[in-house]
Amino acid sequence: MTIQNPNPNPKLERCVGCGALLPSLEGGPIHRYMTSSAACWAAFNSLGDLKHPLGGMPFDQLLVDAYAVQHPGTSSPQTINSAAIHLMVLYGVLTHNASPDQALWLRMRPGRPSRIPKHQRFHWLTPPVFAGLTISDVLAGDTPLLRSRLTEAWIREVWSRWAALHQDQVAVWFEKYVLAERF
Repeated sequence: MTIQNPNPNPKLERCVGCGALLPSLEGGPIHRYMTSSAACWAAFNSLGDLKHPLGGMPFDQLLVDAYAVQHPGTSSPQTINSAAIHLMVLYGVLTHNASPDQALWLRMRPGRPSRIPKHQRFHWLTPPVFAGLTISDVLAGDTPLLRSRLTEAWIREVWSRWAALHQDQVAVWFEKYVLAERF
């Protein structure tokens, strides 16, 4: 594993969000509403640093979207909005043929002012079971280019798991809150 731990026999912990098995970082910081282990959150935050640079490929821009929906948290207004918006970004790029360069625009669009209050636009979607690629697999890539290729594979897998359950709903939201001008 690429996360440095001075203990040669570290205690491992399984991330409650994605299932990755990582060296424990007991008491380490976690995201305030996403559900992950401290080790998984640290692994995510290490991507792109000097020790784990990405290769600058287009899908690198969707890293935050895949991580957010693989660790969506529990049903609350904030997590519902977060998951919906990140799912719309993945849908826009992977299904609706938007360029990954448009990820920021896609993230901003659903939150713009509307007749419908922000916390009434979306509802909770039951997350899929994640039993595949995780952020730890991306970090295991030994070159920036390989990490970027693994990032794309991971992003596609995360979306495919969500799409199998909720693509129709995400498509409705995308049409209403990304493509349409309904104020």
